[in-house]
Formats: sequence, structure tokens, C-alpha cells
Amino acid sequence: MFWKRIFQRKSLETLLEEMAGENRLRRVLGPISLTSLGVGAIIGAGIFAITGRVAAEDAGPGIMLSFVVAGFACAFAALCYAEFAAMAPVAGSAYTYTYATLGEIWAWIIGWDLVLEYAMSCSVVAAHWTSYFNEFIRTSSKAFVEAGHEWTIPDQLKNDPFSGGYLNLPAVLIMVLITVVLVIGIRESATTNAILVVVKLAVVFFVIAVGWGYINSANWNTLPVEKRRVTDLADFLNRKPDIKAQIPAGDVTFNTSGKALLEAHPELEKPLAAARVNEFKAMSATDLGDFLQRNPKIKAEIPADEMTDATTGATLLQKHPKLEEQLSTGTIDEIKGLPAEVKKWGLLGALGLKETLTPLDTSVRSPFIPYGISGLMAGAALVFFAYIGFDSISTHSEEAIKPKRDVPLGIIASLALCTVLYILMAAVITGMEPYYQIDTGAPVAAAFRHKAELTHSRVLNASAWLISVGALAGMTSVLLVIFLSQARVFLAMARDGLLPHSIFGVVHERFRTPHRSTMLTGLFIALAAGFFPVKTLEEMVNIGTLLAFIFVCASVMVLRITRPDAERPFRCPGLFIIAPLGIIVNLAMMLFLPLDTWYRLIVWLFVGLLIYFFYGMWHSTMSHNIEREMKLHGATGSDAPLT
Repeated sequence: MFWKRIFQRKSLETLLEEMAGENRLRRVLGPISLTSLGVGAIIGAGIFAITGRVAAEDAGPGIMLSFVVAGFACAFAALCYAEFAAMAPVAGSAYTYTYATLGEIWAWIIGWDLVLEYAMSCSVVAAHWTSYFNEFIRTSSKAFVEAGHEWTIPDQLKNDPFSGGYLNLPAVLIMVLITVVLVIGIRESATTNAILVVVKLAVVFFVIAVGWGYINSANWNTLPVEKRRVTDLADFLNRKPDIKAQIPAGDVTFNTSGKALLEAHPELEKPLAAARVNEFKAMSATDLGDFLQRNPKIKAEIPADEMTDATTGATLLQKHPKLEEQLSTGTIDEIKGLPAEVKKWGLLGALGLKETLTPLDTSVRSPFIPYGISGLMAGAALVFFAYIGFDSISTHSEEAIKPKRDVPLGIIASLALCTVLYILMAAVITGMEPYYQIDTGAPVAAAFRHKAELTHSRVLNASAWLISVGALAGMTSVLLVIFLSQARVFLAMARDGLLPHSIFGVVHERFRTPHRSTMLTGLFIALAAGFFPVKTLEEMVNIGTLLAFIFVCASVMVLRITRPDAERPFRCPGLFIIAPLGIIVNLAMMLFLPLDTWYRLIVWLFVGLLIYFFYGMWHSTMSHNIEREMKLHGATGSDAPLT
């Protein structure tokens, strides 16, 4: 009985019958609305924020190839999603598909996992929304306030407690607003989203068209690989052989962080600080510009009129001797923040494959791929976040007017359009300025602002302001669509009894939206966005989504075998080639994610299983059906029929 409970499957006929119930959502979305929802979900924090950070810290100009790898992984999964969504156009996405093929326990795991994809990604986008809101305030103040004055959000109110602030207040406030909009209804949300999508697409095309004229191809193919940012402790020590020579052999292992090293060898702090000061003294004006761009706190201490073509690091230290103390302190803090060597190889490094893979890393390292193959693949695993959203279309198939035709069309069209735009935007960002100088908070707007400061161009400064507006519109539309999708997944799980129906399954009589679920989820997202570091949330979102994609690819193959007779309005071409490739590529990207992200995933799934075994399994609608049939037929144990 226990095994029948947890591995019971829901038939396709049952899924289709559920659409006729009184709690069915309204069918109001056509092909344009569905494609708009897909574009609205995809183009947002990924293209406006994460792209810059990954280019600067992980992939360099090679981020364009990272987008290609991630795009292929999504394309394979998208074709599988399209087949399933056309067969069973009901709410629930990967959760529903897994329930129909692999059984209830696996469906619960994916449903719980989808919280990482949808709710957590909302927290990430909301946190990045703050960066562009701050950039919007800054560029607005430059345009409308007295010259030389800049307004910005105080650090304490734009950073989480783990990043030196009190809370990310703008992120919390935007989530409150989004929650209110979504409670009102899907039609109003779709209209709002369509307007925002038009605005952000216009800005994306503007950035590509204008930014292309400022591209310097030398930023792609001539910058020395030594210019790349330090990625981990091993990378740092390889660049400092004199410091490395002072560390006994065996003291630095695959999991030794910079903080652990300095705790074990505090005597290294003075030579490290002295080395940074000496490096600063030897910097030319060009090197200083690069350094100050990456260290805004030190840049703020230097009057703008002191920076000329003849300025050197030595002359600055003579005028501002206090900078030496800041350099020393900043150096120690920077080294303490360096992760262990295993970071760049993710789980592969922890499995002991680093020695085998490192020669490959070195062999492909070039100005275009300065971080090597590990950076390229780690970049793909991270920019994968930028694609999250195309699968959200499948969660709205119950609200599609003609789901069998429009859902596959919306999935494939939105993914294809956004992939092309991503590659072009990545080319612009890495071409406008050296990858290691890219602003990791609001890279697109900052790139235009930096050009404006160099050329004293009012047009470029106005462009930076316009880009900030477009980015805010883009991220707001992402929040609308992704949050909307999370509520639909919870609705599907509540219908099956795996979550409390009184909270997650109730549909508002007037608005026909899952209002209670939306409000509770909105509170959770706002707290996560306000109080947790964005980088950790990003990695959790990616590993959760990659896992969901693997399950979808596997589920479609299983259903082709177990139900070959089922009607398939859309058939994935070459499924038994496409689906395995989807599993392989998505799993490969998971392996390049950091080890601590895998630990968090395991803990997250363990908590989810506890909820299932203590609540979901006992309230499952399918389990109740089994019990009723047992009583009706007088069956017991293994003789009980399965629904």
C-alpha cells in the first residue's frame, strides 16, 4: 500500500477531466499573449544584470558562447515541454508532467523543486531591480539636479544584512506591488505585462543599435588573460609565486578558502598588503583607471580633476597617504572572500577531476575565453538563469484559448527570439568596455554612463537613463510572469491534496485567481529578496531549474513508451535524440555549479520530503481514491487496484 501511494500516477484522462471542474481558470490567453508572457519572463535580470557579472567574473567575452550552450540546453527542454503542454494543457508545468509519468513522489520532488525556479528567481530579480532603480535615480539626478550632485539609495537600504546593509528595501516594495497586481487577475496582469514587454524590447533594440557603434573589437581578442579577475584562491596564489612560496606544501587543498588560509597563516597579511600598495604605486594612468573602476570606494576618495594622463599610483599616494591604509584593508578583505579552488570546477572539482580537467582549461584560455573552459561552462550554468521563464508558458496552458496550437508556438518563439537578443547584448556589453571593468550591478546602463563620462556626451547620459527605465520595465514584467507561474504550480499541487487546499487551492470568486496562495508566496519572496544575498539565490534557482528540465525530458520519453496511443497535437522531432541530449547538457551545467549549492539543494529537497511524508502523502487525492476503491472492492494490501 505504501509503495502504491507514493508511486501512483495520474492518467492523462484524469488531467483533462480536471480542466472541466468549477475551479478551472479562465481561458483568455492567445498566441501573442503567450509569447509575450514568455518574452516577459525571459528578458529581465538575466540580460540586464547577470550578464555583466558573469562576463566580468566567470566567462569574459566568451559569455557569448556560454549563452549558446545554455540556449541549446533550453531548446532541447523546450521541445519536450511543448509536446507535453499540448497533450495536457493544465496548470502545473513539470510537476503535472512528472505526476503523469513517474509517479506522485517524483511529482512532489519536482513541485517542491519548482519553488526554487519560480519563487526564488523572483527574489533574485527583485534584488537586481534595486540596482537599476538606484541607477535610474543616479542618472535622473545628473540630468535634473545641479551638476556634480548624484542621488543614490543609501547602502543600508539597498543591501541585505549579509552584504553590509539592513535590508533591500526597494526589492521588498516592488514585490508588494506585484502581489497586489496579481491578486486582481490574469487579464489585467497580461495587459500590464504586454505593455512592459513592448517597453523593454524597444530598449533592448536601442541598446544593440546604439551600443554597436561604440564596440571596440580589441576588448574581445587582444586583452591579456592576466587582466582577468581573480576567481579563487588557487588563481590568486598562481599569480603571486613569492607569497605561494611562503606556504608549506599541503596547507592549501581543494577546499581551502582565502579566509581559512589567513586564519592558518596570519603572518601573510602584512606582505600581502605591502604587495598591493607596491602594485598601486607602479600603476600608470590607464592601469589606475581599470583599478579604480573596480574599486569605487577608493575612487570616491580621489577628486575627479586629479585624474589626468600623467597621473600615476605613486603620485596619488603622495597626495593621499590615507589611501595606503584603505588599500591594505581592502586587500585583506578581498583575499578573505576568495573561495576554494574547487569553486571554478563545481562538483567536478569536488569529485577529484580537477587535475584531469585543468590542462583542458589552460589549452583553451585566450583573450576571448580568459577564464578557460571551466569559466565558459560555469558561465553557461549561471547565465542559464537568463532563460528561466520560457517554461512558465506551460504553467498557463490551462488559460490558453487554443492550447494545443498556441502553447508550443509561444514556447519556441519566445525562446528563439530571446536567444538571439542575448547574444547580441552580450557582444555589446563586452565590446563597449573591457570585461574586467564591467559594472556587476547595472552593467548595461553603467556602460553607457561610463562612455558618457569619458566623452561628456549628453546623449549617452540620456541613454543610460533610458536603459534604466527599460531594465526596470523588463524586470517588473519578469516578476509578474514568474510569480504568476509559482501560484499556478501551487494550485495544481493543492488540487491533488499535496498542499492545503484552503490556502493554495482556493480561487477568488470574482477575480478567479488563487489569491491566498499569491499573498502568502508574495510575503515569502519579499523576505528572501530583502534579507538574503542575491548570488546565493541565483545559484539555487539555476540548480533547481536544471533539475526540473532533466525530469521533463525524461518524462516525455517515458510517456512515449507507456502511452504511444495518446493524442499528440505537437510531437517533439527526434525525441529519443533530443531528450537524452537535453538530459546530458542540463546535467553537465549542474556539475559546474559550486559544491555548496549542491548541499543547499539536498537540504531543500530533504525538507520537501519531510513535508510530503508528514502531510502530502496522507492528504493526496489519488491516495483517497485508492482507499475508496479498496473499500468498494473489499481489496487489501497488494490486491488494491490503482487509479
